[in-house]
Amino acid sequence: MDIAIVATLVSRLESHLIRYQKLVDFLNMEKKSLLNLDLDGLLLTSQAKEELGRDIQTGVGLLIDSLSDAALMLGLPHNPPPTLAEVANLCPKPYANKINDMAITLTRLKNVILRENEANRRFVQEALNLVNGSINTLTGADQIKGEGYRQDGTKDQGVKKARPTKLSKEV
Repeated sequence: MDIAIVATLVSRLESHLIRYQKLVDFLNMEKKSLLNLDLDGLLLTSQAKEELGRDIQTGVGLLIDSLSDAALMLGLPHNPPPTLAEVANLCPKPYANKINDMAITLTRLKNVILRENEANRRFVQEALNLVNGSINTLTGADQIKGEGYRQDGTKDQGVKKARPTKLSKEV
């Protein structure tokens, strides 16, 4: 058994986990920027996420190569690459435990990333709805619907059906 192949797999897994943890950190920064309406912070975070996404894609390719190499060495089919659990089952003890632990951590990080990404998507959608509502109020587009309500809560059937006001570039 060539331990160097397994050591390379473990090293690449560690690097992959570090990248995924950075992504979780960036998603948390993105959430803070969204909640604080910090557009500069949001832009910087977005750029960092894009760069990290490219690094993750490169890392995935290297990880698949290492899994294929380990599969060949361990006598497992290498196409498609085996799972980390399959490789860990055939590796010597210290490496097997480390690979299993990293596989669990990787799954946990992926789930955190999915949750954070979904939460941020909802924040973005709410912010867009707020902006659209504000623009509609400013331009009068919200009055086109034909029915409105007075301040006392009764229906106002006489809402103008005028065209919305166009905003100039300066607004």
